[in-house]
Amino acid sequence: MIQIAYDSKTIDLLTGPEGLRARYLVEKSQNRSGSGKYVETLVHYAGFEGALDCYFQQAAYEAMVAWWSWAMQGKAWSLAMDSTDTVSTTLDGAAAAGQKVIPLAATAGLAAGDKCLIRSADRITYEIVEIDSVSAGVSITAEENLKQSYVSGDGFRHLDYFPACVLADDEDAFDPDKSGAFYRTTIPFIEVAA
Repeated sequence: MIQIAYDSKTIDLLTGPEGLRARYLVEKSQNRSGSGKYVETLVHYAGFEGALDCYFQQAAYEAMVAWWSWAMQGKAWSLAMDSTDTVSTTLDGAAAAGQKVIPLAATAGLAAGDKCLIRSADRITYEIVEIDSVSAGVSITAEENLKQSYVSGDGFRHLDYFPACVLADDEDAFDPDKSGAFYRTTIPFIEVAA
C-alpha cells in the first residue's frame, strides 16, 4: 500500500496502472577553455523527480484535500510505495568501491532482499544495492560489491521511499478524475534534502 505522510498524518493510496514513473536528474553547466582542451563541469542540482499514478476512495479523497493544501504551500511530505519500507538512515563510516559491507547508523527495518539507494550527501553519486544480510545495529552486506565509494553521513534508504518531497512546480490544481467509488490522479513530485 502506498502511503503519503505529512504533519504527523498518513494517507493510504492504491497504485494506479502507471505506478511510479521516475527519473534521476542532474542540472549542470560546463565551462570550456578557449583552446577547448579543458572542460570544467559544475553540478548545480542532482536529485529525483517522479510522478505517482494513484487511486483512492472518498475518505482518502477528503484526506488528500487537506494534504494538498499543505503541499501547495511548498511544505515537505514523504512518499512510500510500500508503507512497510520506510527506512532512511546514514552511513556511520566509509564504504569503499569494491566492497559489500556498508556501515549504517541504524539497521532497524532493513532485511535481506530489500532494494535500497545509497547516495552521497551532495546527491551526485548514487547506486542501487540489494541487501544480502543485516548485522543488527551495525551494517548491511550487499549482494554485489559497491561500484562507487561513500563516506560517513551519506544517505541510505529504501529504494521507493522518499522521506522529503515537494510538489513539482508545474502542478497547480488538485483535480482527480472520479469513476464510480474511486478517484484517480497523478502526483508530480521532486525529492528534496531531508
